[in-house]
Amino acid sequence: MSDSSNHPAPRANTVIAGRYRLDEHRAHGGMADVWKATDLSLNRTVAVKLLKPHLATEGTVAERFRREALVAAGLNDPHVVTVHDAVEDNGRQAVIMEFVDGKSLRETLDKKGTLSLKLTVHIGVAVCAALDAAHRAGIIHRDVKPGNILLTENGRVMLTDFGIAKALSGDQDLTNENIMMGTAKYLSPEQVLGDELGPAADVYSLGLVLYECLAGKVPFMGASDTETALARLKKDPTPLHTMKPDLDPAVLRVIHRMLEREPERRYATGAEASRALRAAGGITASGTPTETPRTKDPTPPPNKVIRTKTGGTPSSGTVRDRTPSTPSAKTSTFPVKPAWLAGAVVGLLVIGVIIASFTGDDSPAVTVAPPDPGVTTTLYSGPVQLTGVRSFDPESDDKVENDDEISNVTDGDSGTSWSTACYKSSTFGSKSGVGLVLQMNAAVLAQVQVDMNVPTWQVRVYASDVAGEQLSDWGTPIWDGNHEQGSTITATFTSPAQYALVYITEAGRSGFCSDVNPYRGSINEIRVQAAP
Repeated sequence: MSDSSNHPAPRANTVIAGRYRLDEHRAHGGMADVWKATDLSLNRTVAVKLLKPHLATEGTVAERFRREALVAAGLNDPHVVTVHDAVEDNGRQAVIMEFVDGKSLRETLDKKGTLSLKLTVHIGVAVCAALDAAHRAGIIHRDVKPGNILLTENGRVMLTDFGIAKALSGDQDLTNENIMMGTAKYLSPEQVLGDELGPAADVYSLGLVLYECLAGKVPFMGASDTETALARLKKDPTPLHTMKPDLDPAVLRVIHRMLEREPERRYATGAEASRALRAAGGITASGTPTETPRTKDPTPPPNKVIRTKTGGTPSSGTVRDRTPSTPSAKTSTFPVKPAWLAGAVVGLLVIGVIIASFTGDDSPAVTVAPPDPGVTTTLYSGPVQLTGVRSFDPESDDKVENDDEISNVTDGDSGTSWSTACYKSSTFGSKSGVGLVLQMNAAVLAQVQVDMNVPTWQVRVYASDVAGEQLSDWGTPIWDGNHEQGSTITATFTSPAQYALVYITEAGRSGFCSDVNPYRGSINEIRVQAAP
């Protein structure tokens, strides 16, 4: 067992190897800490990646750490973080690198959930360039993931961490390990199987990263790292066009080709994938668009009532030959980021009952007697339909949360879900919660069923005649419970209402989140029917 007592954790202003002054602790990982530092000899700012004290005497780990510097130092590309030096200080290895003042893509996705198509293509092209440099040098990265991609405020994208890279030629594995090296969520199928790797393995991992940038989640996730890794051997990713029908289908097709299970069906190298992304995204070799980007805003205009789509083929067509060409349940989804008619009144509103349905249904109605003498009203009694869903985040600046994922709760696929952003606290910090507002086709007596997608949660369900903008507008919950009551919530309206709010007040830990922000709420499916 290694003894870390001889290697105390450094503090700010510590000088290592007689040359590098540690100024500010910037990040930490399983193997090392990263410091912003000053090279006293050259008077320049650098980054110091310092092996953790308890690993200092672990020979295999220290050797892997040293070889990372050797691999990266041999690469010369503006999209690869430059390695300046490798030193040893008090028995601990340190890699001295170019200082990149930015955030990791992991941090960005944890905060934003999803990225625009334009930024996703920009990231993809840049990382492809970095991979091309590595592949031409005979190196496979083997750990392409959001945590190893850095983004700067001026738009620079850089690939880092060649700690488990492997030489393409020869028998020497730079990690002394050759089975399932990498991060489970971003492994290629051949990495999972322990097969010989080529550049296409890195292309697959990057495809998973780009998929996550657009969908807000990786396509494969299991209860454990092993299940997550094995999932990609059994099925293909859910087609992006079913979740993002408004995005350019040409780019989506490129990403799905990067995610082909068989390496020979993918782009063979980073350079080949880069050319495909540039062509699909309308980017020249100089980085400028080749045509004017689409400016159509898919968001419905204000005061437009949300309606269910009634069919039609996906806008992007079929991504893979084995994808069915006929529309599936996922193609009849709700509009992305809809604009709601808050507090809409359709027809005559008496004692909170809306007479006419939004869908023009000709189903029979019954007459009920209201409290006031001499007044009657008509209560809708046709089929109960869910005509719209939107996110509900009243205590945030933009009032929405991951609207791009909303169609996942009505697609009939238990493998897809809507999720909140990742939070540091299970109770959402300063927020009381985050949720979804459901719109029915009329004021109805309905039963709402919600399939939750995290092991622990607390949820309240409300019903109302109007879609309130604040939680206080919704009155008293019709259901209040947690995971101890099962994974499916069943909430029944006690009086006719057109809107329901599923409000998550406590989130569970998620493998999709980081250690810093480990909690998020997640819903698989929502169904509505007439109350029994």
